[in-house]
Amino acid sequence: MNRRVWVIALAAAFALAGCRHPAPMMKPASAELSLEQRREMQTREWAAPIDVVFGATLADLQDQGWTLETVDRAAGLVRATTDKRLDAFGPEDERVYDLEARRRTAKRHADVAMKWSRWKEAVIHIEHWGADTTRQRIVLNLRGTLPSMSYHERMEGPWHGRGRDVMINAPAVEQTVEIDLPEAYGAVFDRVARGIEQRAAKSAADGK
Repeated sequence: MNRRVWVIALAAAFALAGCRHPAPMMKPASAELSLEQRREMQTREWAAPIDVVFGATLADLQDQGWTLETVDRAAGLVRATTDKRLDAFGPEDERVYDLEARRRTAKRHADVAMKWSRWKEAVIHIEHWGADTTRQRIVLNLRGTLPSMSYHERMEGPWHGRGRDVMINAPAVEQTVEIDLPEAYGAVFDRVARGIEQRAAKSAADGK
């Protein structure tokens, strides 16, 4: 299935499921990045002092509506999260490209009491990297929690004849999936770069 057909089919599946959901952020397993590619995607080196990079990063996160959970300048660590929202799909469901499976998942979690609580997380490390260079690495994650629940599911197949309802008792679930879209990291680094440039220009103007 080519990309155009896949996108159209996925949009139709969401419409049939009767819910709005953003396009999957993850790539199929066959398109996973190597460790070197992942490191390159998540890392930038800036010709700027660490305090400038730290300030530009914090300002961007706040401008984008993230909540700063951890800010440790001594350790060069920032952790931020977005607001939580309810969703029929968990983080690992973003890897599922079977349309029928996605319809079943959406139906199973139609009840608000059975939905995932979803949010994004950014873990950022900033450190001195040479005389006049600062190194920054950003890891973006999809996070989600699902409460324990009990529900009926129709079981089909030779062992169940015409099918029968089975009670499923599912435990609570937590999931964390690392985002591997280069575009997501590129957008963050572009905004940080603009913040660094603005601070450099202001510093130069104040020094005149």
